[in-house]
Amino acid sequence: MRFIFCFVIIYHKYGGDVLKFLVVTDLHYSDKPLGGNGRYHEMSLTKLREALQKYSDGCEFAVCLGDIADAADGYKPQAQGLKELSEVWHSFDIPFYAMIGNHDTAMSKPEFCRLTGMPHRYYSVETHDYLCLMLDTNMNSPDEPYPESEIKWAYCYMDYEQLDWAKEKISASDKPVVIFTHALLDFDVDEGERNDHVLVNADEVKQALLSSDKVEAVFSGHYHDGLNMKLGNIPYVVFNSMCNGPTNNFAVVEVENGTVSIKGYGTQKDITI
Repeated sequence: MRFIFCFVIIYHKYGGDVLKFLVVTDLHYSDKPLGGNGRYHEMSLTKLREALQKYSDGCEFAVCLGDIADAADGYKPQAQGLKELSEVWHSFDIPFYAMIGNHDTAMSKPEFCRLTGMPHRYYSVETHDYLCLMLDTNMNSPDEPYPESEIKWAYCYMDYEQLDWAKEKISASDKPVVIFTHALLDFDVDEGERNDHVLVNADEVKQALLSSDKVEAVFSGHYHDGLNMKLGNIPYVVFNSMCNGPTNNFAVVEVENGTVSIKGYGTQKDITI
């Protein structure tokens, strides 16, 4: 089956040269009971509402970096979980941008996009001062971006069609660029082997971002305990999972002139890079 999509640039005009947004990731929303992995699945709906209600003021948008709702036999259908979450984020007067995570591939990507209001599996968001690229890192082969079932999380790729698109968007932009992914581009600069949370073809993606000299920051989810580093001259932040533990884990982020400032809540630490 061939899919044809229209790429959409979403534009919001704001004053000032600071990009400020609220970020959540890895909600894993479901009515599954608390598991041995410490995931409080059912609480993510309430946590999301609280984060938006209390901390989105002054933000240009909110974004979820994937793994939004889980699919599990005998529990709430994934589509129902997405519907309930989308009702929450649409009840606030702030743009909310969803992204695909590896668990979200339990349904087809076109259906996931329809249910979450995403224009495509990857897309761009343009603010007054920044170009934001929301990318899809959820396939087990770069030649098969539309998997037929939930992917294996430890072997994620970015497809080359999308990477070429991202290169073109970055090259054509007269604004600094901020990148959002689910899977990581790196884990620890001192590690010799690839960590399971890192894209298999991460080196190609990193080289494209570094060589552009336009990317100001990269933000990711997937690794629930969080991480921060610099890749070359690019600040790189992985956020704590919202579903981990009873605390509400999320962040408000400001990007300005190559500096990333994170105000963390719950287990998410404050970070300045």
